[in-house]
Formats: sequence, C-alpha cells, structure tokens
Amino acid sequence: MYKFIGAAVMAVMLVACGKGQDAEKLAFAAVEQGALLVDVRTAEEFASGHLPGAINIPHGEIVEGLAALQTPKSARVVLYCRSGNRSGIATKSLTEAGFSKAMNAGAYPALKPVWDAAGS
Repeated sequence: MYKFIGAAVMAVMLVACGKGQDAEKLAFAAVEQGALLVDVRTAEEFASGHLPGAINIPHGEIVEGLAALQTPKSARVVLYCRSGNRSGIATKSLTEAGFSKAMNAGAYPALKPVWDAAGS
C-alpha cells in the first residue's frame, strides 16, 4: 500500500516538474484551462520567439513579477525556459513563496511543437 502511494506521489511530482511523459501536452492543457503562461528567459530570448499568450518575467524576478501583477497564490502558473533549468528554479521560488499551483513545463523547444500543432 505505501509503495503504491509513494509511486503515485512520485508520478505527480515528475509531471509537475515537467519531466513526465507528455508533460508538454499537460502544460498546454493547463494553459487552455486558464493557467498563466510565463516565459522565464531573458527579455532578449523572449523577443527572439516565445509561446503565444506567454508573458515574460525573468526567473530571478518571478515572485516579485507575479506580485506586481497581483497574481493570487492560488493561481495556476505554467513556467518554461530554454532547457527547463531556469523554469525549475522559478517553480521552486514560487512554491516557497506560497504559490501552490506552479508547474515547470520545461523547455521552449519541446513545447513549441505542441503549441504549433494546436494552432494549425
């Protein structure tokens, strides 16, 4: 019984961290259901291309940036960057600040095809 619960918790954690199978599709579904999509790369990276509907808040400014937007701590927030590293750092910062539904969606190059396919 405990092994099952532990495995279930681990599966949820992997998906929430953007490392589960079809994590890109889960991220897209969350955004389609109203989650805030945040690109945590630099302004220059964001300007060179980003997912439709994304806002840009660099990862080191994520807590202050969402506070400035008056984003409730209960809001669903989907974060991504170039590789998933900075969005992981931002997700951790948000979780520590009390944001209970922050999700690391991972890497922009992996997410872009999912968004492109949905737009066609």
